[in-house]
Amino acid sequence: MLRHTELFDPVERPEVAADFNFEKYIEIDKAQKSPTGAGFVESIKHEFYEAGSETDVGNLDKIWSFVGSRIEQKQCLAEFIKDFKATESKYFFPWLIDLAKSPSAALEMSYGAGHDLNGIWHDDILSTGDRIIPFIQDDPAFIYNRERQLYVADLVASIVQDCYNGPTEVPKIIDFGAGRMAWARYHGLELCNYYVHRGYADIYAFDQDKSIDPEKLFADENLTLEELSIKYEHTDLASQLINPELKEADLVILGGVASYIPSETFYGKIVPAIHALLSSGGVFFFDTQIDCPCLQWSIRVFDWPEMHLPATVVDAIYSIERARTALWEKGFKFSAEYAADTYNNPSTAVMVTLQKV
Repeated sequence: MLRHTELFDPVERPEVAADFNFEKYIEIDKAQKSPTGAGFVESIKHEFYEAGSETDVGNLDKIWSFVGSRIEQKQCLAEFIKDFKATESKYFFPWLIDLAKSPSAALEMSYGAGHDLNGIWHDDILSTGDRIIPFIQDDPAFIYNRERQLYVADLVASIVQDCYNGPTEVPKIIDFGAGRMAWARYHGLELCNYYVHRGYADIYAFDQDKSIDPEKLFADENLTLEELSIKYEHTDLASQLINPELKEADLVILGGVASYIPSETFYGKIVPAIHALLSSGGVFFFDTQIDCPCLQWSIRVFDWPEMHLPATVVDAIYSIERARTALWEKGFKFSAEYAADTYNNPSTAVMVTLQKV
């Protein structure tokens, strides 16, 4: 169906530096009947303030006022902090705040970017020797996010090149739930520089996270959104599915969203609406998460929102194929390709490309 380019280097899974016992923390959470012991909480607080002694005390107080209450509620989190020695990190506790307030910012930790204890953003955490680095390298959710962003960047490159060499010279690309557009910033700048800002593609990006400042996304490369032909708007998915400006799209991206939407809504309403937006031969990308220990751990330890999780990759593909058959019978015709997460065992997700027939 699609040919992917070899424009980008593949994601590499670093040698495992930490052994995360996901089942241990899941079982601790299942067994918890009362708040975490006061002595345990106080010991973590003491270590946190001691490790952050050179940081502004006011910032430490703000962080602890948020994180401390979470630790009291979640003994599994307290145990993880102890085992992982997370109090020694300048970035782990601020990441917990980002996780609650701005998931798009929290996902940047996949690439070693995040806030420190003073609230200052850093893009170079991997070069610091900070305690959080094994977590960045080895957490399956981070590993998969890097793989997904690379996959999307490669898919965009394929679409742009095919359109540029074909009848449609200016492809239209739509990114729903765009976040900080990691696929372009970390893997696709070569593509952006060569194709996009020369006017060879129009990109429409949407996200509800108002903490994102679109104009600063590519500031380090001295590229404006206008130069990159990117139109970024803070809005919800539903309102844009009927936006006539988005019709005749060559690629629609919906990364990391489908698992949060009930299947009857996703396949009954959203996919048909996206079918209507796509041009003939246009491609729709989405992914669905798998019920693996890593994701159960994230849901229980970090209060990640509940998802609709098939048990295995086979189950995921089977359910998608059933939905695709039902859609085909109603006139929403797609061919399909599947790519399982290849860097984790077990796989955390399946990436899906549907092409309008």
